[in-house]
Amino acid sequence: MREETALELAVGLLQLPSRARALRDAPLPRDVDALLDIVADERHARADAARVTGLSEHTVSEAASFYIEQILLHPDADCYRALGASSDATFEQLRRNMALLLRWLHPDLESNSARTIYVGRVTEAWNNIKTAERRLAYDRALKTAAASKSARRAPAGGSSRAGDKRKSHVPSGAPRPLGRPPADAWNSRSSSRRRGRWWRILARLLGQRRH
Repeated sequence: MREETALELAVGLLQLPSRARALRDAPLPRDVDALLDIVADERHARADAARVTGLSEHTVSEAASFYIEQILLHPDADCYRALGASSDATFEQLRRNMALLLRWLHPDLESNSARTIYVGRVTEAWNNIKTAERRLAYDRALKTAAASKSARRAPAGGSSRAGDKRKSHVPSGAPRPLGRPPADAWNSRSSSRRRGRWWRILARLLGQRRH
C-alpha cells in the first residue's frame, strides 16, 4: 500500500479534522518538510503544490498550515515534531525548519495574526536542542520519559484491588510538553511591537544582528 505524502495527509486533514488524533500518534511522513516549504513559499512550493493537487494556492497553503498547527505544534508534541523533523535529523535540517516556521509566522507575512502565538513554541523547541549538549540531555530525558510512560501502561502482576490507583510520576529532567501559549500572547501587542520582537527573536536564534 502506497504511503500518503505529507501534502495528501494535510489536504485530507483539512477536509476531515477528526483525523487529527490518529495523525498525532503516527510518525511524521518522510516528506513533511514539503509542508514547511509551502507555508513559507520556499522555491515556489505553493504554486507547485497547487499544480500537483489541482487545488488553489490558498487551499494548499491553508491545508499545510492546519497540519502544522494540529500535528506539529499541538501541546503534547516533543521538540523534534514541533520543528517538523525526526530525532535523527541533522542540526542543519532542524535549523532550516525552524527558520521556515518563523518565516511563516512573521507578522508581516502571516495574514492570520492568531498564528503568531506559535512563535514561542517554535523558539522553545529550537532552544532545547540547538547545541550538541542540549540535544544529548534532551534525548536522554525523552527516553527516560518514554520508558516511564511505558512502565505505567504495563499491567501490574496479579489483579489490582479496586481503588488502587497509581500516581503518575514524571522523572526528574524529563522534557515537558511545549504546552499551549496564552491566547493573547501576541495579539495584545501593537503590530510594530510584534515586528520588533519577532526580529529580535530571529536574530538571536540565528546568531545574527539586524542592522
